[in-house]
Amino acid sequence: MKFVHPEILWALTALSIPIIVHLFNFRKFRKVQFSNVSFLREIRQETKSKSRLKHLLILFSRLLAVAAIVFAFAQPYFPRSDSSILPGDKAVSLYIDNSFSMEAQGEQGLLLELAKSKAIEVAAAYGATDRFQLLTNDFEGRHQRFVGRDEVVEMIQAVGFSPVGSA
Repeated sequence: MKFVHPEILWALTALSIPIIVHLFNFRKFRKVQFSNVSFLREIRQETKSKSRLKHLLILFSRLLAVAAIVFAFAQPYFPRSDSSILPGDKAVSLYIDNSFSMEAQGEQGLLLELAKSKAIEVAAAYGATDRFQLLTNDFEGRHQRFVGRDEVVEMIQAVGFSPVGSA
């Protein structure tokens, strides 16, 4: 296992904070008044063993929480044994904003037409066996599946303006 940010592991020294809190927080003594001393011995023994277990569980949960936060910020990952990219089909998702704001004229024409032509260029840059998914603001069912390059080009050309705006 390797870490994206191994320098954050220095924050594991923060594990001393719950230990210090544990050592000083539970040292409060309470007076319990009983008329019979035998009851007092019995309660003290029972309370001492239960409270020691409870305090150790609290300490362990605090240590675990701090360690989990530190490891999460260090971003652990398992490196791949082979660093080469495996050949094969790729899955590519293309998003076209087809809201009414794309009706504006740009330097090269209508913004929606420019976005459609760029999406076709991106699709043409990939291989014939790669799969494509077209996403628009409509979120239509036909756009929720992966299709071939020729079919996605047809779908891109059919994209029109939509009243559903991009948030």
